Amino acid sequence: MPEQTIDKAALEIELKYTAALKRHGLSQKAMAALLTTQEEKVAPSQVNRAVKGGNEPKSRRIRSQMAKILGIQED
Repeated sequence: MPEQTIDKAALEIELKYTAALKRHGLSQKAMAALLTTQEEKVAPSQVNRAVKGGNEPKSRRIRSQMAKILGIQED
């Protein structure tokens, strides 16, 4: 049962961030470019992992940065 809860949460995250990206007319590649700094390069695959609900620290950090850019509330 806990796996179903985790899968459901990941799906909710994916739907929320995918919709926000579409609303802003941004691809995951464009978002990766926005998140890339001199200190850290963010690859589109890392954005994809974050959008898919990845629970690694980097995915959570990327989602946090994306939420600020996209103007959405983090859960």
